[in-house]
Amino acid sequence: MRQKPDGQHLLVYVALVVVFLFQAVTMARIVVDTVALRRIDSNITVNLKEYLSKAASSAAIPSPTYHFQQITEGPEGVLYSISNGNGLLISFNEGRSWIKRNNGLPHKVVYPFGEASLRHLTSVGVDPVHAGRVAVTTSSEVYLSDDHGITWENIPTQSRDSEKKGWPKAYSYFTSVSLSHINRDSVLVGTSFDGFYETSDRGKNWSDPSEKAFFLIRGANFYREVAGIAFDPTSPDSVVIGCGFGGGVYRWNSPTKDHVDLKFPGEARGETIRGLRVIIHNPTQKTKLQVVTDSSVWDFHFAQSRWQRVNYPYLLHHNRYALDKIETERLALASNKRGIYISAFGAAKTNFERHLQFLREHGLNSVVVDFKDDFGIMTYNTDLELPRKIGAVDERFNAREIIEKAHSLGIYVIARILVFKDRAMYFYDNLRYAAWDKAKNWAWANLFEFEDEETKETKYYQKEHWVDPFSEFIWDYNLAVAKELQDLGVDEIQFDYIRFPTDGNLSRIVYRHRREGMTRMDALESFLRKAREVITIPISTDLYGFNSWHRMGNWNGQNIEMVSDYVDVIAPMFYPSHFSKDFLRNLPYLERAKQIYEEGTARALSITGNRSIIRPYIQAFLIGGERNMSETQYSGYLKKQLEGTLKAPSSGYTLWNAANNYYMVTFSLKDDL
Repeated sequence: MRQKPDGQHLLVYVALVVVFLFQAVTMARIVVDTVALRRIDSNITVNLKEYLSKAASSAAIPSPTYHFQQITEGPEGVLYSISNGNGLLISFNEGRSWIKRNNGLPHKVVYPFGEASLRHLTSVGVDPVHAGRVAVTTSSEVYLSDDHGITWENIPTQSRDSEKKGWPKAYSYFTSVSLSHINRDSVLVGTSFDGFYETSDRGKNWSDPSEKAFFLIRGANFYREVAGIAFDPTSPDSVVIGCGFGGGVYRWNSPTKDHVDLKFPGEARGETIRGLRVIIHNPTQKTKLQVVTDSSVWDFHFAQSRWQRVNYPYLLHHNRYALDKIETERLALASNKRGIYISAFGAAKTNFERHLQFLREHGLNSVVVDFKDDFGIMTYNTDLELPRKIGAVDERFNAREIIEKAHSLGIYVIARILVFKDRAMYFYDNLRYAAWDKAKNWAWANLFEFEDEETKETKYYQKEHWVDPFSEFIWDYNLAVAKELQDLGVDEIQFDYIRFPTDGNLSRIVYRHRREGMTRMDALESFLRKAREVITIPISTDLYGFNSWHRMGNWNGQNIEMVSDYVDVIAPMFYPSHFSKDFLRNLPYLERAKQIYEEGTARALSITGNRSIIRPYIQAFLIGGERNMSETQYSGYLKKQLEGTLKAPSSGYTLWNAANNYYMVTFSLKDDL
């Protein structure tokens, strides 16, 4: 007689049946997907056995929850996405599961160096007819696959022949990519501030169709961000461009140099374009453009010149990150801090009391103090051995005393540490860690010429001393300072001059501590990774205004997206005087200042999401022709900067005046602006 199963055995039987059915359905989907892929593009040869093996092993594992930077759809519903740290992902089942396709894509060279870490992908584009043809970009490279990402080909983007014109520049930062369905060798790439480029022969030659696209230029030869780009399927000489940060959607005809504003409705709604693609139908009357923003998906029907908002939620991806409890607590500690910068001399007893009084009068609650200054000098009573050994200590104040005094008044103390501009470490150990001049075979220097008043001789002086940002010794030296200051009780560590040099004959610099394949961004990321291991309080970084306004980093290493993975606060220096006069030149000077801070802060927030707080430095000083401003004018100038910053909105601000003379504050900062 057959025994009747008890409850426990019944559950086991049911589970086995479920597993069997899941595997059967999975294999059926794989076969259907494979047949569909062969039907989509007969020109692509796929090793069916290899594909089934890879797909089956991937599909059998439940997909983790990825944070997608971009999702795009190819023919027959094949989905491609890019995810920070996970590279390219592909889905054949409407996103229910994802398969990584990264074999052949580049890796970063970052601390701790023993781990393979994929280089950050910045965009993905799919051939609108052949689903297996997909391209991805890093900040400076293009990779093309003809087999759904199983193998990748690097498309050259830098010419060894300096005479060749039209190639992407060494500092161009790629933000979008598109493939032609007509010419399999044609690729378009858009950039964050440098227009867009095209190759029709897989990178043997490039051209710059945007060279005369003046409608994209914001001034000083800086372009709007090309967040999405596509070959126009209705016109062989045209491309469609989607500009990020509310810049609109346009059709550009290269031969005629004409552009048409397609009147994108999402622009009026304040939506930010994340990408676009074309969808080709037969008959062609149904061919359309699809634009994905931060909150909507829009179709533009070419035949009717009509926009339609559509419901494709699986294409949307938000810019919010899942933060753990510790990250959330650090952000809360650093939020809504409004204060001033004071130098080490300003932190001396009498001066410090005066600055604290200023803070109290204006309802401010934070102060940035130099603990390691522009010359690499420790300005406090450090117990660290090496700074004392090399003569890099000048005690101008007692650290515990000023921290305790500030805390007694509810003032949040931010310790500013200059990292890679360091005169003391530059000369240490026979110039071992200095940036190196390969022509002179000596420490690199950007020399300034001047005339001696007495002898009338031409002489030179060195204003800045740069150490090698690739050096792990330099990272550890600065992190020892940061760790000591954390132990002394400061509330936040702020790293300044966390970048590569930008002035002088940069082509002569060689970095002797650079590992093979390591980029400028890799160097800064390695430093910040190490910093995050040893610093538990909030970390902030000062960034150039342009490096916070645009996605960039191939120039001086500062990439706001990467930085926001590690720090809690980003302090952009949106000083209006430091932007070229040609930038936003059509605005009155004071309104221009407001626009720079408002749009710059909003753009930084859009790029970083909720990973970092944006707390800009405010230009509380005058330079050049600004010195001719009257009190009324410079008060208005400061107020406009604050208005723009708070409207964006920022999470506080810091007034900057190198001499700590805040004469531009002629109104109460307690008042609503």
